[in-house]
Amino acid sequence: MSVKPNQAQGPSVTRVTGYRQILAVPGMAPLLAVSFLARTAITADVMALTLYAVLGLESSYAAAGGVAAALTAGLALGGPLLGRMIDRRGPRPVLLVTVAAQAAFWLSVPALPYGALVGAALVAGLLMVPAQPVTRQAIAAMTTPRQRRAAFALGAVQGELSYMVGPAVVILCTARLSPGVVAWGLGAAIVAGGTGIALLDPPLRAEAESDAGSEAGTGTGARTGRAAERPPRRQRSGARLIAVLTMAFGITVLLGGVDLAVVATLEETGQVSFAAVVVAVLGVASVVGGLAYGALSRPLPTWSLLGLLGLVTLPVGLAHD
Repeated sequence: MSVKPNQAQGPSVTRVTGYRQILAVPGMAPLLAVSFLARTAITADVMALTLYAVLGLESSYAAAGGVAAALTAGLALGGPLLGRMIDRRGPRPVLLVTVAAQAAFWLSVPALPYGALVGAALVAGLLMVPAQPVTRQAIAAMTTPRQRRAAFALGAVQGELSYMVGPAVVILCTARLSPGVVAWGLGAAIVAGGTGIALLDPPLRAEAESDAGSEAGTGTGARTGRAAERPPRRQRSGARLIAVLTMAFGITVLLGGVDLAVVATLEETGQVSFAAVVVAVLGVASVVGGLAYGALSRPLPTWSLLGLLGLVTLPVGLAHD
């Protein structure tokens, strides 16, 4: 009789999965490395466009917010569409198409007037490299259920590191270089990271799911490893999913607003270079919190975490320098 790997380990499997075990999963370390590059650059795209609009085009922060809003609207509209394309065609073709789109956008940024920049930012958001969703789906496919919470926590820490590094680097570079050159550099980083993920072509479904799709028959379902039957719409759009999406929307608005508020406040006092320090402090604290959360034996309710985050963000608005 065969023994499942998790059962063969005896009592030790009840212990919390260590991060070293996650990194030892074949293909996990290179995936996290290249996705970190892509996510770091993507995390800084709003900051780069904001500074370009303010410093390069000499627009107001309200106008810069319009560019950021166009990019964000494109992300919101393009995410579901890219997700469907990934399900149908696999990650590599979608990654390559979006990499080409990002290369064209960031190369053209320094030549665009404000109106054209807003329109181009919308299209760039629609065709943003899906580094984060591909990485998260690959993490789920490459790990066992027992490993996933620690693995997702490690992925979240990677995201916080990218948030800490990306905007800070953009701010520091903009203080020393022209905003157009910074835009080119950011675009090159997005292209390099997206190309790296495409070359790795990580699996997006566990072996059990792929086997089920292959046994279902021939055709598209067999080629992509999808199950023959899609789950009912009720299961895909229930109250729990709506709650998760609502919380994700709220946290995105909060973090994006903090970025803009920090830059605007310090720019008014002639201390814009210190925005990098503030962003770095936010990132370090978030990394510590993410590692602690992943090591917990029992997770805290998500609503309580987000509620606390909202409360402790309020004092940031009281700072004047």
